[in-house]
This record gives sequence, structure tokens and C-alpha cells, in this order.
Amino acid sequence: MSTTHALAAALVDLLREDTRRVLVGEDVGNGGMLGLSRGCADDPELAARVVSTPLLPTTLAAHAGGLALAGLRPIVILPAASALLECLGALREIAALPLRSAGERGVPVLFVAPSGPGFGLGGDATEAIEATLVRVPGLRVVCVGRAREAAAQLRAAAAFEAGEEPTVLLVPRTILTTMLDEEPPTELDRPLGSAARVRSGRAITVLAWGECVALALSGCDASGVDATVVDVGGLAPLDRTALVEAAKDTGRIAIVHAGPRGHGVGAELAALFADEALHYLDAPIVRICGDDHVGDPAEEMRALPELERIASALEQLAAP
Repeated sequence: MSTTHALAAALVDLLREDTRRVLVGEDVGNGGMLGLSRGCADDPELAARVVSTPLLPTTLAAHAGGLALAGLRPIVILPAASALLECLGALREIAALPLRSAGERGVPVLFVAPSGPGFGLGGDATEAIEATLVRVPGLRVVCVGRAREAAAQLRAAAAFEAGEEPTVLLVPRTILTTMLDEEPPTELDRPLGSAARVRSGRAITVLAWGECVALALSGCDASGVDATVVDVGGLAPLDRTALVEAAKDTGRIAIVHAGPRGHGVGAELAALFADEALHYLDAPIVRICGDDHVGDPAEEMRALPELERIASALEQLAAP
């Protein structure tokens, strides 16, 4: 089973469990580009709640917001994370409603979007679009870091247990194509968006999200460094307390992420540690990122930091 198949099966279960849930998207009636909605579209009991929309992301986001205000719980399947930039105006409006109403009006819309490199498409693959999304007040942004948790995170996001604000679940393309060795868990073992320690060590703390969680783990193996690896998970809001505690534990921090170095979540994390953990640090904060300004779709994998570069940086950081 691939991650994509696990997500598709989870969507069928979500619609069966709650009749308020509807699946919305440009091509969901045909199964979608990735086939995520095929199971729902082919099910006679669910097909009526699979709603195809015009090829206009702005209209899609506004329509989903209206459905949520009417009492439904739309799950929007997007072809790419770049569609969220095209509908940014509508996204800002629906995210602002709970804030403007002091929490009295919820807008439980879930956007599910592929992100990052992996399909050879270029485009948004190298832009680190999450850096724009996390600036939208009232918008929850979560990025899947481990393939086995993707379906469980989808279920948790659709439950809106932390509050009925619009939520974006980014699923890296390299994770979508990952084959799972065993049946994935159906429930998340922690609150959605909380940071998770996926490896414990004493020398340094490595923070990553999305496809870079696996790269960080491989970098630790290649370097031989005894490192703690943390899957950041929630990008907005950040799990600040857990992240700061993880940084304090070792006093040496590396941040590994895809996309350009400047003006992103990595920079925000570095600022957080400078503000709240500076006196615990024994070395400068190290950031290991993808290449800047990758324009050629054929070179989209340059958006990810190379394994050798990660391993070398971790070795230098851990050196006495």
C-alpha cells in the first residue's frame, strides 16, 4: 500500500462517519489527479457528497468557506499547494472569520495539498509555499513528516478537535509515493500539530518537517552523530514549548528544511531559539536548506538539501 492509497481509504471512512463532510475539488468527481477521491466518487452512498468545482482556486476556497458556514465540513482536495496562493484572498477571509467573531463562528474547512518536489513538475516544488501560508492569521498549517502517519494526520485534521479554524494539511510529494511496509495507524498518538521526537540523542538536536524528516534521520546515520531528531509537524501555530525544550536538551541545534533559506519557517525557528533558548546554546544555530531560486523543473530535487551536506554539517556541529 502506498501513502496515496492510505489517504484515499481514510477519505472514504471520513465521509461515511460524518454526513456533514463533503469532498470538494476541481476534479474530485473523476478521482482526482492522484486518485485520492476515487473511492468516494465510486461509492453510490458517498458520490452525492463529492462536489466538482470550476478550475478557479479562488472560487473553490470561497465556496468551501460558505459550505462550512452553512454547517458542513468540507475537505478540499487540491492538485498542488500553489493553488493555495491563487486563492489567498479567499483563504484570508475565511481564516479571519473565527477571529472577528471572537471564536463564535467556526469555519471548519480542511485543505489537503501536495507540496515540494517529487513529480518532476517544478513550479511550487521549490518555493516552500508554507512560508506564505503560515503568515495568514487564523490558518492552521500542518506538514506530514512521516508516511506512516499521513492517514492518521488526515483524520485528526478533519476532526477539528483543537478548534474549527481553516486547516491546511501539506503532504510532500515524495511522501505520497512512499510504499508502506505495514498497515498505518488510523489514529494519531498525539494532538495534531504537536512536535514529535522521532529519534533521541545527546549530542545535538535536529529539527525538520515534511520530506526533510527522513533526510535528517539519514543524515544522522551517515554522520554517526548521536542526535535527537524532532518532526516539527505544526508550522502554524508552532509547538513552541516542545521545540524550545528539545533545543535546551542538547544546546546544539540544526534546522533541516526544503526550499530557500530566507524568510521561511526555518528562520522563524532560529528566531524562536534565539529568544527563548539562547542561554542554553553551546554553538551557533545551523540551518541546512535547499538551493535558492531553482527554476528548471528537471532540477527540482535541488530544493532538498543533499544528504552529504546534511551529514557534514551535523558532524561539524557535534564536534567539541
